[in-house]
Amino acid sequence: MSEARPYGIMAEFTTAAAIIAAARGLHLNGFRCVEAYTPFPIEGLDGVLHKARRPWVPILVFVGALVGAVYSYFLQYWAAAIDYPLNVGGRPYNSWPAFTVSSFEITVLFAVATAFFALLLFCRLPRLYHPVFDAPDFDRASQDRFFLCVEARDRWFDADRLRDMLARYDAVHVALVPS
Repeated sequence: MSEARPYGIMAEFTTAAAIIAAARGLHLNGFRCVEAYTPFPIEGLDGVLHKARRPWVPILVFVGALVGAVYSYFLQYWAAAIDYPLNVGGRPYNSWPAFTVSSFEITVLFAVATAFFALLLFCRLPRLYHPVFDAPDFDRASQDRFFLCVEARDRWFDADRLRDMLARYDAVHVALVPS
């Protein structure tokens, strides 16, 4: 019976400089499915691990705001000019200045709701469990240790080769992460 494929391999480092050096080395060797877990943000680490991507959240927020503005304006127009027209003081049925304040409020509401749900979507939340939680000493990632995980879905993944490579970058402990 074959052994289950692991989620990846996790290396533990004691310094920020060591994890940056290891991340650069892995990137130069072609590894792209690499994730870092650190107790505080490390300048330059994200640039090494992930290529710059176009931010989709601002575009989605703009679209959500536009939908909210159009929806609220035409809802008020429909109610005031088409569905139940009332002649109040000889004003026209389509009096756009009366619609602006509530249209702005609905625009902001749609933009905020879109931003909230887009953030949840792109952060893949809510996520209550992740395989790296089973890695040895991973609870220290929020205290004083730095962890680098190479996922098994990477096309260059080879556990023995990675174990040797990460040991050359002063990894304190290297372990397989079960899936």
